[in-house]
Amino acid sequence: MDPIIRGYRESDFPGVSALEQENSSGDCKPEVFIRQAGVLFAGTFLVAEHEGRVVGYTIGALVQHRPATGWIVRLVVAGQHRQRGCGGRLIDAVTGILRESGAEEVYLSVAPTNHAARALYERQGFGGVAFCPTYFGDGADRCILRKDQAGQEGLTVQDREG
Repeated sequence: MDPIIRGYRESDFPGVSALEQENSSGDCKPEVFIRQAGVLFAGTFLVAEHEGRVVGYTIGALVQHRPATGWIVRLVVAGQHRQRGCGGRLIDAVTGILRESGAEEVYLSVAPTNHAARALYERQGFGGVAFCPTYFGDGADRCILRKDQAGQEGLTVQDREG
C-alpha cells in the first residue's frame, strides 16, 4: 500500500522531528523549524503517512513580495520509502497547492552532489537555473532548480565536483 499524502497535524511532530534528525546536520535544532513551519506554512506543510507512521514530508511557500513564485522549502523521505514514488507524490501535491494559490513557477534548491534528489526533481520537470556557491554557508553549495506553470524546466546546471 502506498503512503497517503495529507496536511501536517500537530500529532505528526514526533515523526517529522525524527525524519529531520535523521536527515539533517548542523547545530540548528530541527524541532524549532518544524514548530514554526507548522504555523507559518500550515496549508503547504504536507506529510506522507504509511501504516500510521510519518515516512516523508514537504513544505512549500509563496514568496511574499512575488506571489506568482513558489518554493519547495523542504522535502524529506525516509530511506526505506525512497525510490517508491513517495517523493514524487509529495512534490506533485505541494506544487499543485502552490499553483492553486497563484504560483506560476516553483523553485527549490538541492546540493549539486545529491544526484538521487536531482534525478527525482528532473523527473518531476525541474531544471537548473543557477549554481550558488556557499548558498547555505561554507561547503554548502546549491543548485537552484525551477519548474514553470507549463512544466518546462530552466537551463542545465553543471555539477561542481571536487
